[in-house]
Amino acid sequence: MSKPFAFLHKLAIRLGQNPRLALMKLIQGGLLFAFGVLMIFIANNLVIESIQRELIALLGLIISGLGITWSLIGYLSMSVLRIYHMLNKKD
Repeated sequence: MSKPFAFLHKLAIRLGQNPRLALMKLIQGGLLFAFGVLMIFIANNLVIESIQRELIALLGLIISGLGITWSLIGYLSMSVLRIYHMLNKKD
């Protein structure tokens, strides 16, 4: 096995070890995303027009992006080992 594939193999094994942790990451990422969207909504509807409003919306956008990334890591952690085993199955 070449070096890049060996790294991917070790990463797949490490990510797929704990499905419970992966599910928690998925849920945490979803909640973080929802909090970021709520911040954007509040900045848009409740804060008066100012630079503070834009900064709150920007912070909400950053938090939403982090939530999506965290959720994606959890989802991939749940599915990567299954996919890896399906592709590597030697029948």
